[in-house]
Amino acid sequence: FFWGFIHAATGKRLGHLSVSIDMWEHMDPHLLLHAFLPALLFCDARNLNWHLVNACFGQCFLLACPGVLLGSLLTASVAAGIFGWPFEICMMFGSILAATDPVAVVAILKELGASPKLGMIIA
Repeated sequence: FFWGFIHAATGKRLGHLSVSIDMWEHMDPHLLLHAFLPALLFCDARNLNWHLVNACFGQCFLLACPGVLLGSLLTASVAAGIFGWPFEICMMFGSILAATDPVAVVAILKELGASPKLGMIIA
């Protein structure tokens, strides 16, 4: 953010840094998806404890499917009440907020010595 602000404020006169920032700005988003996602998925799959997966599958399924749908609906209904947006916009807003990234929460749980089962359910 900081370098992007400086880049824009100086009129793209930062030399090689401006060239690099311009390259990142115009990069195809699919390149990032195809380059980083397989490595992240492989790392998580390699570190899975399959006994915990089997023990927690029902709870994970309930949180991942009906739980996210219910959270999206509740968030959409609150957004509709507060902002008065159309239902489709409210559902999009609710689904964006319902899909959270649990990486930081799982890292804190590991630091605190919480049960690995709880980390599996949250992740």
